[in-house]
Amino acid sequence: MSKNLIYMVAINHSTSKYKNTDYSQYAILTWEYWCKKNNVDFMLITEHDDRLGKPIWNKELVFEKAKDYDKIGIVDSDTMIKWDAQNVFEMYDDEFCGVVDNDNIKWVYDSLNAYGKFFPNFKVPYSNYINAGILFFSNKHLILFEDILDFYLKNREELDNWDKGGGKEQTILNYHLLNHKFKRKYFNPSWNLIHIHKKDMFANNWQLEEDSTPFFIKYGNIWHFTGFSIEERILCMNKTWNMLKDNYK
Repeated sequence: MSKNLIYMVAINHSTSKYKNTDYSQYAILTWEYWCKKNNVDFMLITEHDDRLGKPIWNKELVFEKAKDYDKIGIVDSDTMIKWDAQNVFEMYDDEFCGVVDNDNIKWVYDSLNAYGKFFPNFKVPYSNYINAGILFFSNKHLILFEDILDFYLKNREELDNWDKGGGKEQTILNYHLLNHKFKRKYFNPSWNLIHIHKKDMFANNWQLEEDSTPFFIKYGNIWHFTGFSIEERILCMNKTWNMLKDNYK
């Protein structure tokens, strides 16, 4: 039997107006439940590494902390997993897995162009661009995160003061993935349900008077509360937890 890990970074930091724990508390409750149910270890990173600027770069330290595991999942602290979602670690062998993120092609295009200055010999196809909020992979892929950390440390001053948009580590990860040429497996969108509001998935089948369950709960396995303000994220994750918490007992 393989030894599996879910790795989450949830750090309160002075660079943010809000505390990460204002919303990650709900993410943690769902992932802890799911991990216990599926005999998976859960590693929560709450202390910032002084080598790094913004907390998000602590995700790359997975290569140091997960060496003893066969399969690993990195999950963002604004994600919640459905109580009865199947064991993701049984869905792949030794591929690098994620969900394609091309809901907003202009954002992806601008981000790839902005960070492309660092990777002049690579071109990431839109159809392969993975959202970094949910990643599943094997021990052999840990070198990818070590390389990303090295890249960050070499370019820290510029990246810590990045003002060209396009997110933080996500596009950098996609460029490094091209360099490593890992075999990939793309999960369907239910395993990283992003832009819930843009997909109108907070709505429900109003025609079914007996069922008011929102679409994102019905059809999603991992809900990713991104793409709107932190205030809205906190509210949505709080409401979701209060609606569903009895399922996590």
